[in-house]
Amino acid sequence: MNWKLTKTLFIFVFILVNISLVIIYIDKVNKSHINDSEAENAVDFKQEEIKIPDNLPSVKNLKMQLLTARSFDFSSYAKAHSDISSEDSGAMAKGDISNPIDVSNDQYTDLKSYVKDKVYKGKDYEMSNIDNKNVTFEQTYDDYPIMNNNKARLEFNINDDGKASSYKQTAMKSITPSEGANNEEKQVNTARSAIEALYFNRYLKRNDEVTNARLGYYTVVKEPNVQVLEANWEIKVKHGEKIKTYYVEAVSDSPKVIEE
Repeated sequence: MNWKLTKTLFIFVFILVNISLVIIYIDKVNKSHINDSEAENAVDFKQEEIKIPDNLPSVKNLKMQLLTARSFDFSSYAKAHSDISSEDSGAMAKGDISNPIDVSNDQYTDLKSYVKDKVYKGKDYEMSNIDNKNVTFEQTYDDYPIMNNNKARLEFNINDDGKASSYKQTAMKSITPSEGANNEEKQVNTARSAIEALYFNRYLKRNDEVTNARLGYYTVVKEPNVQVLEANWEIKVKHGEKIKTYYVEAVSDSPKVIEE
């Protein structure tokens, strides 16, 4: 046996093992520093006496990007359906329900079925708001709502008998990723980081309560028939007796906040 060669190989292997251990150690140290930094920057909402929901939506491995969408023209669709008319140069459809749908006592199953089966692309809409006079649905893209947008909305009128008797609808079409070299998909920021952005921008103060946080698309560019939609967190905050709605950019390193 060539002991000299064996000794050389042993030393070589020993050096490689040590280099690997050093690399692993450095990686752990770097990750530790990152975690420490995040911990230092995290807001202690309990200490600040600000209430936030216990269960916030998860965005693990979720990526989103800017979208471009155009308004749908209901003119031809209305001509083909006797119970529907179009208004606003075709941008809005109005429909009458021959057999009004009972929505009293919080019964919305029949209304949801009607939307799914009878309304133009009803499967793309989800219920978003309910009051005594209206039930509102929002159009969605990839199961995420197009929020607070009067060009992508379905609204039912509730009569004095607690029944949905008519509706008006707007819709976006040709929803596609916006063109541009800088529009790659990006990881979505957490709901907590969006709430922290509100805090750091002084929209959240002691005794405030975050009542809801949901992810969707918000219009950042609005032309007559074309819109650019951006991933945003919609956050509702209770300030004393008033509730305000804020939109926080969801894929930005320095998210902007819009107050409605």
